[in-house]
Amino acid sequence: MRSVNMDRLAVPNSLSRVALVDALVLVSFYVTIVFAHILPFPLYQFDPMKILVLITVVYSNRGNSMGIAAALPVLSFLSTGHPVFPKFLIMSGELMVFAFVLGMLSQSRSSGLVAFLGAVLISKLAYYFIKFSVISLGWLQTPLLTTSVITQLQALLILLCVFGLVDFFLRKTD
Repeated sequence: MRSVNMDRLAVPNSLSRVALVDALVLVSFYVTIVFAHILPFPLYQFDPMKILVLITVVYSNRGNSMGIAAALPVLSFLSTGHPVFPKFLIMSGELMVFAFVLGMLSQSRSSGLVAFLGAVLISKLAYYFIKFSVISLGWLQTPLLTTSVITQLQALLILLCVFGLVDFFLRKTD
């Protein structure tokens, strides 16, 4: 049996790689939307957008990951009407903070796990601070905590597993 040389299939770190990552993220995003309507549980509570942003931070450049982070909640709103207007702006902000902090901490001498957990923590703090402010101003009529702490911990565990897989494959290709 003949083997395939994977080095020839590698996409260089250039505009074509960014385009490929964007295409895969957007296709994954729309597949996620389809599954969200089919599955009997609220898939959005497990942060699929953050998983996609994590992938763009790792496999793309900073500007692109920030753009994807800003765009995913907007695309979700335009295609499904969820989340509501002020909340998709808050989610875009959270995802942009996540992408920025993960990118910055990854470039520092922090371990990958510390960078990842720091980015998740800082982005969640930013999300709840902004959401609290928007609720206080009366622009959003919802409780501050709409997702249970248990569900958020489960989402963190899923994100951690995805991060571990990405990190494993990055180390394996180095």
